[in-house]
Amino acid sequence: MYPPTTTLPVYSVLTAVAIVLTVVRFWTRISYTKTNVGADDWFIFTGVVICCGCTAIQFYNALEGTGGQAVTNKDDAAQIVASKKADFVMVLIEKPAFGCIKLSLLFFYKRIFDTWNSFRKANTILIGVVIAWTIAFIVGDLAICGTKLHYVYLLDQSLARDHCGDKGFLLLMFAITSVLTDMLVLGLPFFYIRRLQMPPQKKLATCLVFFLGFISTAAGMMRTIFLGISYPMGRMAWGYVSPPDQPTPLVLQVFNPTFWVMVEMFLGTWAANLPPLGPLLGAMGFREWVSSAYRKVSAISTSWSGTRTKTTEKSYATRAGDERNLTHQTSDSSLEAQDRLSVDSWSWRDRR
Repeated sequence: MYPPTTTLPVYSVLTAVAIVLTVVRFWTRISYTKTNVGADDWFIFTGVVICCGCTAIQFYNALEGTGGQAVTNKDDAAQIVASKKADFVMVLIEKPAFGCIKLSLLFFYKRIFDTWNSFRKANTILIGVVIAWTIAFIVGDLAICGTKLHYVYLLDQSLARDHCGDKGFLLLMFAITSVLTDMLVLGLPFFYIRRLQMPPQKKLATCLVFFLGFISTAAGMMRTIFLGISYPMGRMAWGYVSPPDQPTPLVLQVFNPTFWVMVEMFLGTWAANLPPLGPLLGAMGFREWVSSAYRKVSAISTSWSGTRTKTTEKSYATRAGDERNLTHQTSDSSLEAQDRLSVDSWSWRDRR
């Protein structure tokens, strides 16, 4: 269901878009908004480079290995070994790729929302968690067979089965924790966007850009589902061979974990690159599009309920009154964060 003739073109498109977005991101930083290139930019650059390496591995596997297809005894021994090597390197380097993507987002948030003490604490904790998470799973992959790492890709997997750790459990734990850290990282800014003193349309547009990261998380959930079903069945064990009389569950036929890993990684790079491109999107009329859609939805809602407009105005006035009653420090933090959001990442003003 996932032959190289299908997956390789998809990987090529994902890679090309990631490279273009990263180049445009740096151009926007240096030439358009004239802001400093920071840690968030270098982390996403590193992440994209690693992702490109993953694409190269998939091409190598298609040319020299089994192309990601099920390995059988009829395959050439050299192809099987090449495929196992490609799979191991892929599993190993995906960890720093995901780590760099998550760290890029967290350091980008730091540019915008660092005016709040609560954010600084939460963001710093998440940065530490992501770094520790990345290092832990890299070490886990490298140490899974102790000093006999070559057991991983031997044609005879009996040595790996006898002397190596449980690779299926490690893969499953990584998939689960990757989704969980995604939720924490992607959900963090939404608590602070609502505090910004800007019209609802602008808040909505800003949320939409940040929300795109959850599409990457959905791909990660696909992989987690596959591993969650495969692992209890023993299909992730070293040298596993499916019994001829045991049918493969449909869900395992539909989900290819390598494919969804690639999709998850590259969609993550897209999502991490889009917020810094806010000034360009604003100049292209994205805000006007969101505002128009917002007005249409509001008009439809008003036609359904004659009292909706009054209720909305009253609610807006109440919120405005609440904002005026905030402490001076909180107001200053909100205004400063909004200014950073406008100038550094999400400028709604057209640049003529």
